[in-house]
Parts: sequence; structure tokens; C-alpha cells
Amino acid sequence: MDISTFLRVLLTNWWLILLSVLVTTGTAAYTVSNQQPIYSATAQVELRPNSVLAEPRDVVNVMVALERRTIINTLARKGTGSSMQVQVAQALGINPAVIAESNLTTLVLPDTNLIDIQAQSTNPELAAAIVNTVAQELTKEIPEKAIQLDITNEAVPPVVPFAPQPTRTITLGVLFGLLLGIALALVGYALETLRSSSAEARATEDLALQSSGQPSTSRDLPATSSQTQKFSTRSS
Repeated sequence: MDISTFLRVLLTNWWLILLSVLVTTGTAAYTVSNQQPIYSATAQVELRPNSVLAEPRDVVNVMVALERRTIINTLARKGTGSSMQVQVAQALGINPAVIAESNLTTLVLPDTNLIDIQAQSTNPELAAAIVNTVAQELTKEIPEKAIQLDITNEAVPPVVPFAPQPTRTITLGVLFGLLLGIALALVGYALETLRSSSAEARATEDLALQSSGQPSTSRDLPATSSQTQKFSTRSS
């Protein structure tokens, strides 16, 4: 298919493309309007040598231990464990299922001793309270006096929801509808071309048979028994 044929197919089926765009865009807008806003909050903690260490050698040893990533990765896993969820739920006086549904995650930032704690909720105050409580509970998980965990960034209730994103969703709906409409138009053109080719092939075959004196395969049918009987009567 060349460009001119492609454009002709699109122009001929413009109504189909427009209908597809309207349907998908309307569906996306309806979905967004009926979806509750979800807020995401983030708190940050840092592992570092304890300030009570006086000897530089002790500080260096702690830094070497932290560079092995074992301690910080262990703390990050504890931050999302089931026991931590229970502790946070008890501290906030809510059902542990609420914490489990908050998509609580921890992220160790590369080449740092920082851990980001994230949670999501339809309630912005609750999302911030969850991550801040996790950060406070993690400070109790440091048994060694050589290392301390500081809360470097407390979460505040977010103002802008994390989801839904109306502009992004509706834009994707428009693009999907456009692609769907074009696909339907091309499929319709392909089917029509196939039917036309089949009809032309049958017509050519019938013409060839008629030229050779043979009956046509599409129109000439064998005589029925009643027609044969009538012919025999007339002959007699």
C-alpha cells in the first residue's frame, strides 16, 4: 500500500477514526472522574557513625561497615516487613490491613547511606503518618552504639495527588482511539480488497469457461429432475 492509498483510506473512513477517538477518550475521562485521588508521601532516613565516637579509627571502621551495604539493606527490608506493618498499625491505632494496602516501600539510594520510605493512601495525612512512623520505628532497630539512624526528611501531607493523572490518561485515550480507528479502517480496506479480488477472479473464470463453450461455474446449475421430466414429455 502506497502513501496515496493509505491517505485515501483514512479520508474515506474518517468517521470511523473519529468514533474510535470519541469512545476511548470518553472512557478514559469517565474512568478518571470516578477514581479516588491517591496521595504519595516520602520520608528519608540516614545511617551514619554515632556522634559519640571520639576515635577517628572507630569512625572509619563504621564507614567501612556501612559501605558493605549489609546493614542498610537489612534495615530497608525491615521497613516493609509484616512485623513493621503491625508496629505501625498499633502506633497509629489502625487496622494492619490499611498499612498492607498502602504500598509501603523502601528504597536505598545508590552510593549513599540514605533510605527513602514511601507510602500511598487516599488520605494524605495518613500517607505521611505511615512513613514517619516507619522512620521512627527504624531508629529502634539500631542495636549498635557505633551507628545511629537519623530522620533527615519528615514527610508532610501531600497536596497534589499521585494518581490519577487526568491529562496523561486522556492523552493516552486519544492516541489509543486514533490507532484503533486507523487499524479498523485498514482492516476494512483489506477485507473489501479481498472481496473485490475474489469477485474479479470468479468473473474471469466464468468468462473463460463461456469462451470455451463450457457452462459457467457461478450461474449455470444442473437441471433438476422436474425439468428433465418436462423435457422428455415435450420430446415425446
